[in-house]
Amino acid sequence: MAGGTFDRLVGKVRPGTYINFESTQHNVVGNNARGIVVIPLLGHDYGPAKEFLNLYSSAPDAEISKLGYSVYDDNDNMLLIREAFKHARQVIVYITGPDKKATATVGDALTVTAKYGGTLGNSLKVVIANNAAGGFDVSVYLGTTQVFLQEGATNISDLAENDYVTFSGEGALTENAGTNLTGGSNSESNAKDFTEFLDSVEKQIFNTLCVTTTEESALTAAITKVKYLREEAGRGVQFVMADKTADYEGVINVTNSVVIDGKKLSHMQACAWVAGISASASEIVSNTYVPYDGATDIVDEKTHEEAVKAIKNGELFFSKDTSGKVVVEYDINSLVTYPQTKDKSYSKNRTIRVFDSFKESLQNNFPPNKFDNDESGWLVMEGIGKAILGQFETEGAITNVDYDNDFKVDKSLTSGDETYFIVGLQPVDSAEKLFFTVKTR
Repeated sequence: MAGGTFDRLVGKVRPGTYINFESTQHNVVGNNARGIVVIPLLGHDYGPAKEFLNLYSSAPDAEISKLGYSVYDDNDNMLLIREAFKHARQVIVYITGPDKKATATVGDALTVTAKYGGTLGNSLKVVIANNAAGGFDVSVYLGTTQVFLQEGATNISDLAENDYVTFSGEGALTENAGTNLTGGSNSESNAKDFTEFLDSVEKQIFNTLCVTTTEESALTAAITKVKYLREEAGRGVQFVMADKTADYEGVINVTNSVVIDGKKLSHMQACAWVAGISASASEIVSNTYVPYDGATDIVDEKTHEEAVKAIKNGELFFSKDTSGKVVVEYDINSLVTYPQTKDKSYSKNRTIRVFDSFKESLQNNFPPNKFDNDESGWLVMEGIGKAILGQFETEGAITNVDYDNDFKVDKSLTSGDETYFIVGLQPVDSAEKLFFTVKTR
């Protein structure tokens, strides 16, 4: 009688009893949802210095009291967040710039201090007005917007904690028509600030990072960091930066820009949108010829000859389709030379997303000390690996899967606590260059 183990995806030819020993706890774990962008706000004029803030597309202004602005305000740093949110589901921001906190003495005893450093704190104002029912109404304004109101307070000790200022002092409140806070200042961001940011970003979970500087030493440091994250830390991340030849699949090099609402964006500002759409794209999606949301024109549009040269140089840039829409010309990264272990497909961002997603699936499903390193454990691990291949093939991320050979334990090298695998993977690319031969009669 025939017997042995079986593969659900292949089946058996002969009648018989086939048995697999598997733990019901070894279910395939899916990938984390994509769509997370990191943006360092260099020299921002308010907020908690050297701290990461998590913003979500479902409530982008949830941290308005820490940023000091709505993401919809006319502010260059808010523009970056806004552009990223056109596709990202989460934007993680890091503020480098605030220094001294603005402060004011109101009356004889009340000291009011901005919650955070930065020059925006100088736009805070405190008003203390008589309340007809007794006591005083204490208001805090940021510019012309009231951000705090407490009614009927009589003493400084009555004043409540709030998101914009702290109150200190002792004694009774007195009426005051309005006192502005002063003395808030920014510290000028430098290469050291950016390096500290790069050191701390390693602890964050994200898909892309928008490099918000064009300073050469900072760009070099960013390239070093993304190589470390991908090659040493096993992180499937990409950095998006402007006008920097990196020759690396982990770097997307943006070399022109667009016009939004009549405003010409710099190449660096356009990186925020590229970071957002790249972070949110799955392993079965290419961003080639995807329209730039809201763009009405191109800044530094390339001629045909310039476009050909740019593609050969590993540049991502914007062009116009046949209808005049501003689109991504070609969803590529900066890799242009191919060592023995990489071919031209590694320059395609869709392909890199397949590799990165597959890597994440392996990390999620094969943690240390979960399986026995023997024949029964190998069968379980191979079964899970084939299931992962099946998921990727079903969704259209990979093709030509050989389930007998594309995920196997290499028994010749495996011993002790070390397990080696042989994995075959052929990513599916998009049809982006279409050639027609039309024969006329």
